[in-house]
Amino acid sequence: MEKQQLARWWKKENDGIRCHLCPWECFIKENEAGICKVRKNISNNLYSLVYGKPVAMNIDPIEKKPLYHFLPGTSSFSIGTFGCNMQCKFCQNWDISQRDMENLEFKIDYYSPTEIIDLVIKNNCRSIAFTYNEPTIFGEYVIDIAKLAKKNNIATIMVTNGYILPEARSEIYKYIDAANVDIKGFTEKFYKSFTGGSLKNVLDTIVYLKSKNIHIEVTTLLINGKNDDENDLRKEFSWINNKLGSDIPLHLSAFHPDYKMKDQKITTLPSMQNSYRIAKESGLKFVYLGNVIGVDNNTYCSNCGKVIINRSGYSTKIKQINKCKCGEKIPIIF
Repeated sequence: MEKQQLARWWKKENDGIRCHLCPWECFIKENEAGICKVRKNISNNLYSLVYGKPVAMNIDPIEKKPLYHFLPGTSSFSIGTFGCNMQCKFCQNWDISQRDMENLEFKIDYYSPTEIIDLVIKNNCRSIAFTYNEPTIFGEYVIDIAKLAKKNNIATIMVTNGYILPEARSEIYKYIDAANVDIKGFTEKFYKSFTGGSLKNVLDTIVYLKSKNIHIEVTTLLINGKNDDENDLRKEFSWINNKLGSDIPLHLSAFHPDYKMKDQKITTLPSMQNSYRIAKESGLKFVYLGNVIGVDNNTYCSNCGKVIINRSGYSTKIKQINKCKCGEKIPIIF
């Protein structure tokens, strides 16, 4: 049964509410919402406008998240709502992430956490992915679904920008098995100009997830002339290697014109290949290219070079698990 859901991670302050979900720490007055547009002050209490109200539900190959080293070849029940706590000018899902909940021309059906889990089981999915928009902003819903998922041996996944404060982070990720985290660029200047967020907070989240043994993969959307400076890329890839290890999968995705950057040209293949080269030179063993056609995204043994997983688009064929024939341990959760 649908109900108005009281939010978590906030305190009353003067004539309003201070939200403590993410680093924006929005001060929200009566009848207003935070920057995410979905956490609203109603009668001086903070409510989640999107609890139980997914606007996107699909059965996706897990490779689409993208996760290449976590349950490869399986299906993931994927859900998202309206709202986001970043304002990326290049957002590829802006039609839901930047959508205002007020004055919608259609009704959003309510799905309880139990109903979501029933759908996951009915569709024989090994995992549930919180994705499409930023799942941090519906953290209460994530927690309640993920708790039930654990009881039903269903893996849980966050596809996230990593922009979250420590208290909420520890409570949400207590129930999460894997995450793909965006590093949108490797300078504070880029984050401030193009997302409104902060690089440091994102890196802190990634280090935290590593400390909790949550499976991590990293994605960077490359935009020619904006976040693909070679020196910055070397710093990013070296940081990943030093803080997370050389086995962490890195996904480099090509930008295509969208939202507020429709005049920006699509990322060129030579640029993508150059970034790939820099990542490999930085010591990363598993680097993949996304949003481009005709590239080799197989997973190879880092020791002998044999194919471990053969990929064609989102279709996978697993050749070997646990250990390669050469004896090298395969850092993939099958």
